[in-house]
Amino acid sequence: MSMFDKTTKMAAVLKGHPKAKEVLESFGLQCSTCSGAKHESIELGATNHGLDVNELLTHLNALFDEPPGK
Repeated sequence: MSMFDKTTKMAAVLKGHPKAKEVLESFGLQCSTCSGAKHESIELGATNHGLDVNELLTHLNALFDEPPGK
């Protein structure tokens, strides 16, 4: 199941899964404290920070494959 796409806003990512913050931080993204999170898409955030958007999406969407409680 894929929940996020390139156009998903970072604020929606943070609300979309309880472990999303951990994934974003593992990529060096501090979206939970950034005022731009409401307006910045995953693609724009990745591009602005020199990250591969597809790799970031893979890790974020993998959260939905984890069994609950993990």
